[in-house]
Amino acid sequence: MPVARSAHQPAPSASDAPACHVLLVVQDPARHSVMERCVRKNLPGCHMDVVTSYFDAMARATRMETHLLVLDLSLDSVLVPALKRFLARAAPQALVHVFDDSQDNAPGAGTGCHRPSIVQLKQAFAALTASPVPPH
Repeated sequence: MPVARSAHQPAPSASDAPACHVLLVVQDPARHSVMERCVRKNLPGCHMDVVTSYFDAMARATRMETHLLVLDLSLDSVLVPALKRFLARAAPQALVHVFDDSQDNAPGAGTGCHRPSIVQLKQAFAALTASPVPPH
């Protein structure tokens, strides 16, 4: 719903808009917390939205301004390939990263911010910041 402005309030300029938009698709509160902290730390000032199902992400895809979509593999991994194909058509401006922490407890895996899942998430952030952010 649009916010009403008084005649004395200037409209926000394009420079006031967040540099990027991230949509997290995550249901588990603990996983949500980890991913949100990682986004906030690595993409400061980035606008972030959260949905709890792949279907919610699909519903938003046709009107997304999202530049990075982070899918939590723990929701339902069998749907990931179909969702990625759908998003490639419906939201071509979005990079899609599948958050998979299945290797985090493997022997020799890093800990904390050096866990494989977090390293890969940071690589997705780096890819986002290395490419020009498309206008919305």
